[in-house]
Order: sequence, then C-alpha cells, then structure tokens
Amino acid sequence: MAVPRNVSLALFFAALTGVGLFTPGFALLAVNQHLFLAVNVLALNFCLGLGGQISLAQAAFAGLGAYGSVLLHALFPGASLLIAPCVVLGTGLLAAALSRPMERLGEGFLAMATLCVSLVFTNLVLTLESVTGGSAGLMVERPLALPGIGALGGDKLTFFLFLGLLALGSYVFLTLRDSRLGRALAACRDDGQAASSLGIDRAAVRSLSFGLGGGLSAAAGVVHGHYTGFISPEQFHLELSLKALLFLVIGGPGNLLRPLVAALVLETAMGWLSVLGDARTLVNGLLLGAALLAGYWRIKK
Repeated sequence: MAVPRNVSLALFFAALTGVGLFTPGFALLAVNQHLFLAVNVLALNFCLGLGGQISLAQAAFAGLGAYGSVLLHALFPGASLLIAPCVVLGTGLLAAALSRPMERLGEGFLAMATLCVSLVFTNLVLTLESVTGGSAGLMVERPLALPGIGALGGDKLTFFLFLGLLALGSYVFLTLRDSRLGRALAACRDDGQAASSLGIDRAAVRSLSFGLGGGLSAAAGVVHGHYTGFISPEQFHLELSLKALLFLVIGGPGNLLRPLVAALVLETAMGWLSVLGDARTLVNGLLLGAALLAGYWRIKK
C-alpha cells in the first residue's frame, strides 16, 4: 500500500532530525555538505520541476549568496538579520530578471544561457581578486549571528540551519505547486503555446519560479559560506549545478521527496566508495547509471 505523501515527507524530516540530534558534531561535516547539495536540488526543482526551465546556474546563485554575505558581513559585522535576507532577495530578483529574456530561447539554448551565467560568475570572482581573493579564495572572518543568541556556527547548528532551509523550501514548493499559480506553471511547462492562448503571461509566471530557485540556492550559499570559514570559486563550480540536475532527473522533476532522497543517499554512497581508490570513478558511474535507469523505468510505468 502506498504511503501518503505528507506521511512520507514527515518521516523523511523526522529521520533527518534524528540524524542531527544523535550524530556527533564532527561526523556531521560530510552530512552538511550533502544537505547543501540537497537544498540546491530543491532549488532547481522550482526552476525545472515547476516552471520547466532547465538551469545550470544554481552553483552561481549559491556562490552569489556566499560571497555577497561574507563581503557584507566584513563591512557590517553583526547585521546578519539584515544582510542574509537582502542577499537572498537580491539574488532571487536577479535570477527572475535573467529568466525573462531567456524565456524567448528554446530549451537547449536556455541550458547554454544558464551555463554562461555560471561561467560569468566564476570569471567575475577570479577577476575581482582584490575583493574576492580570486583563485586563492577568501577567509571568512565574521560568522552569521543573531541578537541575543550570538554566532550561528558549528556542525550541529549548521545542520539544523540547512534542515530548516530544506523544510521551508519544501513547504513553499508544495504550496506553490498546489496553487492556481502552480497550475499556470504546469501549463507553461507542458504546453507553452496553449498556456499563452489562455492568457497566461509565461515570462512573468516562469520568472517567479526561477527567482524562487535562485533565492533558495543563495540562502544555501549564505549558510555554507559562513560554515566552511573559507570560500573559493571551486566550491561553486559547475559540478554543483550538474550534480543538482543529475539527482533531480533521477528523482523526477516536479516530485518533491524522491530527488532529495536520491541526493542524500547516492551522494553518501559515493562518499563511502573512496576506499576503492582509482576504481571509485568506475563504480560511481555504474551507481549513477543504475539510478538513472531505475528512474527511467519508473517514469515509463
């Protein structure tokens, strides 16, 4: 018998909460990296799963969140309550603004356009070396902090910050998907011409979902940047966007839970395969190939 959607989601978050509560802090280092990836998978699901817009720019949006927050905290220490929302909102608005002209492109060209966004971000970071540290990276001197609470740091607290982002993003995703606006997004995704003939403003509707995806990735970048204590372009490389796309395809765009489970389980499994040495790459490929085939057959059924 199939488990109801809400029950499955509640069990998923309950299991993650248990991991955070009972796992020693030092052991959460790798888990937090996986949660960072999972939040970006969810962010991409807003773009592709709801709006039907493929994006290879999630790493750039996460990088904008990290660099923006770290640089602003260096100028205005202790202003996390103002800086973090402004960085997330600013990145989301930028993503929405970029989506509108890209709406005129075909799906293949859209992927190339978002790839260019990632390349432009990396080149900007490398070029503005005096500000960003360039390829050498940038030390993070100011942590996220809240009045009356203090610094928000450490493995366990960061785990719950990522978990909170995942829970908030999931709530917004489900609310949007089941709303009138979500049905308009589904119409744009399934048949753009039919949606336009019904009076739906495709550019405006899809820019909303793209902006939400960009803002969520930026929020993940804010947490990740202050958690690691050091940021560099390598942390927000194209590989992050490709991984997010891969796990979303494995789980199924538009589905909330399966892509998140795929990201956490498969990324953890691939981490454990480090003991295989040089054979790790081959086994990783086989594992991901099997997951893709399983997803394909599930869709066919």
